[in-house]
Amino acid sequence: MDSDLDKVCDLLAEEFFNDPVHKIVFADRKDRIDVLHRFFRIYVNLASEYGGTLLAENDAGALVYFRPEAMNMSDEKLAIMDDQLRLVCGSNYATAAALINGLNHYHPQTPPHYYISLLAVQRSYRGGKVVRDLFSEFNGILDDEKFPCYAECTKFSTRTLIRRWGYRDAGFPLRIEGFPELFPVWREPEPPRAD
Repeated sequence: MDSDLDKVCDLLAEEFFNDPVHKIVFADRKDRIDVLHRFFRIYVNLASEYGGTLLAENDAGALVYFRPEAMNMSDEKLAIMDDQLRLVCGSNYATAAALINGLNHYHPQTPPHYYISLLAVQRSYRGGKVVRDLFSEFNGILDDEKFPCYAECTKFSTRTLIRRWGYRDAGFPLRIEGFPELFPVWREPEPPRAD
């Protein structure tokens, strides 16, 4: 299981290496991949406790999500996470904290919902069945449990892409000082289909 989580973090670090938001947080190109791996590992580990991680066939894609109860983490757990972020981010901590605090500011508090924290697909597999399979599995969880889902897209193209899986704009683009716009999306659960 730990090796699967490492694969997820490797994939996330590679695919977010040139992401417009993460390039601002981790501006130093030479160690960005290693820092991103450790940064994402914090969230992947947390998802093991408060959500889950879906890994596509051939390790070609990953989706990291949190269940509704993740919104109610204890102060102790949040402090541990902050300590981990300080350690991993080092001199980039203030920038990372500004992004995290900005996302938390905009994150809807109600109704209870799932949250897609991270989604990455290897470039050579984009536009194919990897994304479809990840969303089919994840949306099945949402529909079975009858929960909506929230996410922020760092690129307008991603926001456009996931519309085909039932995600719609969740208001205006998010503006966090010092960062490019992010695009919030929301999906309502779908009722079971009659056979």
